[in-house]
Amino acid sequence: MDEKRVSLARDEGLLEPLLLDDPMEALAPTARRLLAAAQRLLASGGFEALKLSAIAREAGESKASIGYHFGNKAGLVTALVDSFAHDANRGLMEETGEMPRGEERIHALIDGERRIAADAESFQSFFEVLPHALRDEDLRERVAALYDGYRDTVLRCLGATDPAAAERLRPFAMLMIAIVDGLAIQHGLDSEGADVAAATDLWERLARPYLTAAGSLEQG
Repeated sequence: MDEKRVSLARDEGLLEPLLLDDPMEALAPTARRLLAAAQRLLASGGFEALKLSAIAREAGESKASIGYHFGNKAGLVTALVDSFAHDANRGLMEETGEMPRGEERIHALIDGERRIAADAESFQSFFEVLPHALRDEDLRERVAALYDGYRDTVLRCLGATDPAAAERLRPFAMLMIAIVDGLAIQHGLDSEGADVAAATDLWERLARPYLTAAGSLEQG
């Protein structure tokens, strides 16, 4: 699943192109049914509902098929977490990839991150998994690798694909992801009081001077 989802390996210091295909489409039909079953169970019963026997029963598949397609429970949960954000990240890269570097591209990136932060349903599912990822070493490493991919998404949207630009802008990417997660928490707790649009508008105004100095607002 990880190899089909995103290639995070570097070749001579360059970021490799991300695979933009839908991760569900890259899976075998049995694996898709298992993942869809896990999504339903997580939504209805939280992380505790993600028992392998329950997932297999919900999917109408054998328990052994989970190991065959995902390796173990951590592999399936990682694929589940990946499914929450993949479409949004794919859309961001496709949208910004058609734009020259400059203010329009920066606005598209931050506006896209605003939409991600306001997606309460996806983040609710993600936050069901996160506490367990922090306690489980195998799952923590896998979800950490997903976060590496999210930071790479920001870098690609900024056009920072060469090693020097990626190194220079990686702290910005880390902060961008932290802001999205933080806004999602506040929005999930108080959707009326947490004005995600106002916060991201401010973030864009604050980010522009830094990105100008870093060269990301120069036309490419």
